[in-house]
Amino acid sequence: MNLQKNLLIIPILIALVWGILGLFFPETVFKLLGLPEENMNVTWKSTQMILGISQICLGIIAIWMRTLKDKAAMSGAMTVVAVVFLLFGLEAVLVNYLVEGLTRNTILFVQGIVLIILGVLFFAVRKPK
Repeated sequence: MNLQKNLLIIPILIALVWGILGLFFPETVFKLLGLPEENMNVTWKSTQMILGISQICLGIIAIWMRTLKDKAAMSGAMTVVAVVFLLFGLEAVLVNYLVEGLTRNTILFVQGIVLIILGVLFFAVRKPK
């Protein structure tokens, strides 16, 4: 279960970086993702803040998950994090594709691919030995 507990540090770190940036500094996230300044409006900012809160919630849940002692519970926790990573990753790739078309916004596309890979990794090692 040490591997699973160590891997659960990843959503905590993501929550600290992207969650806090998204919640308190949405304009910075927009600039990192290449959104033109004229497109930054209240709706986009509030949506980014909601995403930031959801990422922070995942980090808080991951902190709690690290305290699990039961192998079945840890397996379930890893599956939940895997699904969340897959959803965030698919969302990033699909939004990039729908908004940018075939020209990829490198940061958003790479973030989506990394989250999908993390989702697959978490699912692959969900069962403690």
